[in-house]
Amino acid sequence: MSLSAAMQITDQDIYQQTSVKGAQLVGQLAQTADGRTFRYANAAGTLVAGRITEALAITANYANRALTTSAAANQNQVTIVLGTTATADQFAGQYLVVNDNTGQGQGAYYITGNTAATAGNSNTTVVTLKGNLNVAVSSTATATDVTIIPNTYSAVIEHTAVITLVTAGAPVIAVTSGNWHWQQTGGMASILSDGTITKNAEGIPSDATAGAVEIRVDATVIKAVGYAPEATTTTDYTPFVLTLY
Repeated sequence: MSLSAAMQITDQDIYQQTSVKGAQLVGQLAQTADGRTFRYANAAGTLVAGRITEALAITANYANRALTTSAAANQNQVTIVLGTTATADQFAGQYLVVNDNTGQGQGAYYITGNTAATAGNSNTTVVTLKGNLNVAVSSTATATDVTIIPNTYSAVIEHTAVITLVTAGAPVIAVTSGNWHWQQTGGMASILSDGTITKNAEGIPSDATAGAVEIRVDATVIKAVGYAPEATTTTDYTPFVLTLY
């Protein structure tokens, strides 16, 4: 897949939402003229402005699947037998990662679509990639293992105070479930605070208040999502600099 520069937000403003997906890729990076960064996302539930969101969990039956069909380099389709069913194009906008054996370490392939996996076809799906395989994948005795991993921005929900899922960002408007919008991931924002985050201290997803951030302590191993330029006030949507990518 070729590289390209980050886009400037144009046709869909950061304060707009739509039920119809725009031309942007899921998770596409964009920035405002003042340098704040955003990712194009779809809401899988009602979202509140200034409350952090989280991504879908990985489905175990779509992970670490040993290929039963080989595919040569420069092909753009991979046949995978899943551990359960999947609907047509369910994986569009997600990623295929080769996690073991032939082709491992070659990066993540963006998925543009897939065929339905049903009981009638033994849960087999043909996954179509944006671009081609960089190297061949194998179904031999050391078969290639692949994982279909959700795009962080393909179906975001409000952070649930369970800190095991990846933080996506935060919307700057109220978003209706199912709608496409921009999630802020970098720069100055207005984010719900749980407790006081002292000046210049890092904030992490709260383990007590949905949608909020709390101060990071030394023993915390959860990734910081940003920092407070000034001390925050609990329950307020205070200035907070997001440092997600």
